[in-house]
Amino acid sequence: MKRFAFSWALAIVAFAALFAGLTPRAAAQGAAIAGQILDVAAKPWADIPIQIVSDQGQKLETKTDRNGKYSFNNLRSGAYTISLTLPGQKEPYVGGQVNVGAGQTVPVDLNFKDIVGKQGKEFEEAKQKQEQEKEKFQGMKQHFETGVATLEQARTAKAEMMKAPADQRDSLKQNVTNLNNKAVTEFEAAKAASNEKDANLQLIMARLGDAYDLAGRADDAVAAYKRAIELKPSFAYYNNLGGIYGRAGKIDEASAAYQKAAELDPAQAAQAWRNFGITMYNSSPGVHALSGRHARSSRVWIADHELPRKPSKPALNNLECSQENTRTVGRHLLPAC
Repeated sequence: MKRFAFSWALAIVAFAALFAGLTPRAAAQGAAIAGQILDVAAKPWADIPIQIVSDQGQKLETKTDRNGKYSFNNLRSGAYTISLTLPGQKEPYVGGQVNVGAGQTVPVDLNFKDIVGKQGKEFEEAKQKQEQEKEKFQGMKQHFETGVATLEQARTAKAEMMKAPADQRDSLKQNVTNLNNKAVTEFEAAKAASNEKDANLQLIMARLGDAYDLAGRADDAVAAYKRAIELKPSFAYYNNLGGIYGRAGKIDEASAAYQKAAELDPAQAAQAWRNFGITMYNSSPGVHALSGRHARSSRVWIADHELPRKPSKPALNNLECSQENTRTVGRHLLPAC
């Protein structure tokens, strides 16, 4: 009996020694997250619920003690997201994500005096940037609208000049030139106030193309319309580009532009080819002075499409979506097309 009791006691001592030898090794492999939470006055924040969620979905919760301190021990290695439930807040505050490895204790301290101060500064900076962007947009809008009004004045002045007797046209010509230049300046200023990501840029470039065209700057007008088409391909833009090419005597390019307009909007194909015919006719003293190929193509296209007997004035100089239909919605200068 004494031998049995001695053997049992020896077994207990051996097991205790084995457990004592294993325990430190297990603790060394465990990870931990610990830190202190300070309130908006930079004082220890007690009883604040804290939750961590591992990258494997494991959730653990604790609260800060009276000194604002907390800890999560015996964690597996991995990434953990820390969040706090703050008084008076519906949504938890996410403190960030930390990676912990075996045997590591990662400190995560949060001082809400600094956090609130930083967020306040970021808010003021964001607000200031928003005001600057709003002011810039208003400036762009003003330049655009002034350009549209001035361009219309230039067109009217040019029409009046053409109706005036020949001996009076020289005195009227300078006014037309001045209005053209002002329209170009206003649209260029609107372009400068815009940017490549601005949805309004395509409309600004089209109007700038109109202003260049009226001022006799065909190459600049073509470049402006090509940029508008890159930003937003449309029937109106290709249609007007065809007119610009035609007035510059570039019939092949005009034909290609009208062809593209017709392809983009088959419902208005007849309008495009009618304009092509008018462009060809106006590009020389008469259709017969054109090459046989172009003359035939214009007659064929006009014959193949049903056209009104008394068509409205051709949209050779104006966008299909006219400036009267251009409106401002939010921060966009939206055309009707």
